Parts: sequence; C-alpha cells; structure tokens
Amino acid sequence: MSSLMSTRMPARRALVVGAGPVGCLAAQVLSRRGYAVEVHEKRPHYVESGLRYDGRTINLSLSPRGTEALDGHCDRAALAELVVPMDSRVRHEPDGRIAAAGYGRADWENLSIDRNDLNVLLMRSAGPGVRFTFETECTGVDFAARRATFTDRRGRPVEVGYDLLVGADGTHSVVRERLAEQGLTRCRQRQTGVEYREITLRPEPGDERMSPRAIHVWPRDGFFMVGLPNRDGSLRCTLVLPREGALTFAGLATEEALRDFLRRGFPDAAAIHRPVEPDPARVPVTPISVVNCAPVVHADSVVLLGDAAHTVAPFLGQGVNLGLEDCAALTRVLEKWPDEQGTALAEFQRERVPEHEAASALSLANYDELNGTGPRPAAGATPLPTLVNFASSSYREALDIYSRDRRGTAAAQPLRPIGG
Repeated sequence: MSSLMSTRMPARRALVVGAGPVGCLAAQVLSRRGYAVEVHEKRPHYVESGLRYDGRTINLSLSPRGTEALDGHCDRAALAELVVPMDSRVRHEPDGRIAAAGYGRADWENLSIDRNDLNVLLMRSAGPGVRFTFETECTGVDFAARRATFTDRRGRPVEVGYDLLVGADGTHSVVRERLAEQGLTRCRQRQTGVEYREITLRPEPGDERMSPRAIHVWPRDGFFMVGLPNRDGSLRCTLVLPREGALTFAGLATEEALRDFLRRGFPDAAAIHRPVEPDPARVPVTPISVVNCAPVVHADSVVLLGDAAHTVAPFLGQGVNLGLEDCAALTRVLEKWPDEQGTALAEFQRERVPEHEAASALSLANYDELNGTGPRPAAGATPLPTLVNFASSSYREALDIYSRDRRGTAAAQPLRPIGG
C-alpha cells in the first residue's frame, strides 16, 4: 500500500502598497484569508520614529459604516480609549446664534479620532502574518510579471513579487498612476477650488457653546470651518477657504492677520483660538481635490482601495468610512470566492465603483449646503449627514433619497439604521 503524503500549497502572496488605516486593515483581512502579506510604506515607521505623518494632526469622523468595517479587526476597548463620541451637530451662525441638533436617535453617534491613533491601532492589530517594511517607495509595477519595484531608504532598488497587489497608497497613488499610464484604468482628478488648514480651539470646561460631544460647524458665504472634539477637551478644526480671490490663506500668513480674520468671521471661535504653530505660514495648507477612478481592479491580480481608488472631498467626513468599507467588501467577496480571486475582484468592482461615485457626489453636495449655495431641502427631509451616516444602507440609496428630497418630490422616507 502506498503511503499517503499531504502537501501544502504555498500561500498566495499579497503585496499592499501603503500603510495608512486602509492599507493596515486590508493587510489584516488578507492575512486572515491565508495570504502571506507584505506591506510597503514610503514614510518612516510611525511608532519607532515618533513622527506624525505629513506633519498634520487630522481628526477623522468614524460613522457606523467605518466602525462596522472594523468589527473583529481591532480591540474595541482600545478603540474606545482613543475616540470621542459625537451625538449631535452644533451650527454656529454668522449672527451669533447657536443651534444644536441630535442625529435622530439616542444611540446614533459618530466617533472623533486622531488619524495617527487609528493608524497605529490598526497597524498593531494586523497580526504576525503581516510584514511591514517602511521607507520603501513604490516606483513601478510590471503587471504582466506581477512584480513591483521599490526604492529603499538607501536608494537601492527592491523588487517584490505578488499574486495580489493592493494599491492603498492614497490620493497620489503610484499603483493607480502606473495602471493609468498603461491604459488599464481611467482616472479623473478635479480640483475643488478650495484648500484647508488646521485651527485649534481650547474652550474652557463647561463652555456650553462648544459641546465636547458634538461636531461643530461654522457655515459662511464662500468659506466655512468644521471642528471635531479631542480627548483633552479641545476642538481640532479645519478652516476651508477659496484658493483664489480676495480671501485666501496667502492673506493670513501672520498670526495678527489670522486672528483678525477669526474675530470677523468666527467671533466665538476667535476667543478660544490657540495657535498650533507660532508662525501660521508654517502650518500646512492642503488643496482639496477629488479623484474618480474606474476600473479599480485589473485582471485577477490588482485592486485599488481607499483614496487610491476614490478621493472624496472631506466635506461630509466620509473618506475613511468609504475606505474601510472597501476592506469589508473585499472580505465579503474573498469569502464568497475563496479559490477564484479574479471572480472575487470582478464582483468587488461591480459593487464598489457605484458606491465611490455616490459618496463623492454626496460630499460635494454637503459643501454646497455649508456654503448656502445648494438647493433647499423639502420640508421634513432628513439632513444629509444623518442620511449618510445613519439612515441609509448604501451611499447609492442615500444619494437617491437626497436627490428626490431636494427636488421636493419624495414622500417621507423611513429612517432605516445601518445594520438595523
């Protein structure tokens, strides 16, 4: 009788380019599916270097879409230590009036979290099956040979083979650029005509105008500011101004000019403004662009996730939620087609691209509302942030409801919580 010998097939190799929150979650998803995962990141190791990526201290708003995507992929107790729950939205009007509104149900809340804190949590949650390499910049991809080229910290070329390449390398994705150069995807990048910088507010404890459990919005005509709470009681705000015209950041290059502008445009905020940098000119000013891309997969071996596939404007706080949802969708299709990677990626493409396009349209629509230039909603219409974050099962459904409400032709729409 011949002896029976068991053989183990070598693990499929997954190469993730980009170690931001989406890249780290994707790496964990793939490791759990049996892939041998390498993650390559051009920036230094955040934990070891102590650097804050990009020099910015950005707060993210995690909605139920994002937190559901994280379920089972990070320690929820550890996440709870890093977030500030936000159960309402406070609107600061130009005439000094303040209007607070809940999201519609007591258990509906978003979570404010420092992007770097979320990044480190997901990096540490990735597991032993994921290997991270930092300070290696992707410079090229041979899609036919399934090999990517990197330059390491000493300037030496490094080649890495893959069975699945995940481009999670952000708005300026090299993976996406190489696909587009070879006619394998079509991309459209548009400038919104506005840019943003950070403003920090430090309210006194008990200041009722600056609730620590709310997102704060200062809508103005042609510009606005949005503030998310930090664990120390401060508000991390993004001030959004036009790139051209009479009012731009170029005119706010001194602390005196910035303070004078805040006193005129946001008097309640000006009183509690605390500079993050003595020289305002040193605080990064970032143009806001929108990227739409299709297809987001190539053959049976490449997929784009997060901002690499869809850079949405930040006016509705959906970028991180949309990217984490991409990872959840990738999980679903790989579980459905465990031995047919190409079929799984094709289904991912069909499911996600319409969602990306809808989320982008909704984000731009909220910019119009913040500036007071959008169409007025019909009486009884669900506010756009509530609709997107809590009361729709998909971005496509939210866009359909929003569009009909703004035309004033929709009957009352029932609120159906995500996941409920």
